[in-house]
Amino acid sequence: MIEPATARLLYIQPALARLGLYSVPAERLLMGTAAVESNFTNFVQFGGGPARGMFQMEESTFHDMFNRVLSKKHNAALKAAVLATSSKNPPTFLELTTNHLFAAAMARVKYCSIPVPIPEGLDDQAEYWWVYYNGRSPHGLKPMNYIKSWNSYCAPLYS
Repeated sequence: MIEPATARLLYIQPALARLGLYSVPAERLLMGTAAVESNFTNFVQFGGGPARGMFQMEESTFHDMFNRVLSKKHNAALKAAVLATSSKNPPTFLELTTNHLFAAAMARVKYCSIPVPIPEGLDDQAEYWWVYYNGRSPHGLKPMNYIKSWNSYCAPLYS
């Protein structure tokens, strides 16, 4: 397990800063995403599923972020910043499992691809995560799970 405070200080804040996308709402959203998706512990999806890393990104999403978002000319600086967080050239999907800085950068890119601003409140962030990151999964985690995980892992860091 990575302690949430460690994840915040060593991976999430530095990734956001390197991408030039730091904001308190972005930090809190990535913390909540890591809390609900991996419990800061499970970096390979249960049952052999396709998701990897602290943010449980699927391979199709990983490739979509590179092919659709980071390949755009106006995102050249963002792509360079993301690549600078990777230990491989070119980066691989499996790197998300062990390189938490890169995983945080990729999760932020996923949220950058959404044309709706990151909300500030916990309930709104839980809904935002569920709609845009989790894809409104009818069988998986729900906003109430996000809030429960946030309160368990993250709230002590922000009180």
